[in-house]
Amino acid sequence: MTQFYFRLAIATLAVVVTLQSTANAQGETPAPYDCANISLEGHTYNISAFKANTYTIKGEVREEHPNKIRVDYELNPCQAIAFPEGEAKSHCKAGTWVCQDTKLVRDEGEPITVTLRPIARDVAPTVVRAEKIEDVKELPWNLTLRGGNIDGQNQSATITFICDMAVTDETVGPTLTKYENGVVYFSWKSGHACPQQIQVPTTEGMGGFRTFLTVLSIFALIYLIAGAAYNHKVYGATGVDMIPHVDFWRDFPNLVVDVVRHVWDSVTGRFTSSRGYVSV
Repeated sequence: MTQFYFRLAIATLAVVVTLQSTANAQGETPAPYDCANISLEGHTYNISAFKANTYTIKGEVREEHPNKIRVDYELNPCQAIAFPEGEAKSHCKAGTWVCQDTKLVRDEGEPITVTLRPIARDVAPTVVRAEKIEDVKELPWNLTLRGGNIDGQNQSATITFICDMAVTDETVGPTLTKYENGVVYFSWKSGHACPQQIQVPTTEGMGGFRTFLTVLSIFALIYLIAGAAYNHKVYGATGVDMIPHVDFWRDFPNLVVDVVRHVWDSVTGRFTSSRGYVSV
């Protein structure tokens, strides 16, 4: 019978811990990306001022005999690029956040688009802290957009936002840093890249401690229920006597008082181990 109650307690604890873990996992699900409310290491960023614009970043012209080639990019850090009506054919497919536009540069006339390739599409962006930049007080941060594919190679764009309160014009876009191994890098200085506020830690940060208290409470409940059932079944105990180790719990308050008094006397120097007397 003892073995039965022990197994019952273990099974109950396993179910409770599993449910608690599932609830915690659901509570940690990242919120949908919102460029007006980006949270990173206790700071909040708002780059929604860029949402209404499509930014064109021109690359450098390079010689590819007998032609001249320039690779440009179009992007929006908040949503898929919105193309003017009737111009869809001169842009990447709908749902593209970052578009690579390879152009043929002519000696006369406007460059001609040769290929249009999506670098980033409708895939949840990620935000991480970037390496510190010398002479910049606020730490920069990286926004990475993904989802593109060129010739079987996954593509992405990493935008390093740098806080610069001197740049307040939201029409000023990023600069192209490099394209390497399927990743295009941009640098974007703006006052909108500065933190809006420092978040005050909420009770969500107490998740681990709250879980510990929950598990501890479940252990105590199982201990009481299983112990009471065992004492009643084996010893015929009733009432208060059903409580497991009832004599210990009756004396527990006195034990706590003795421990606290001993610690206090040791700290204040009132306790003498050799004689056990208090000086007067």
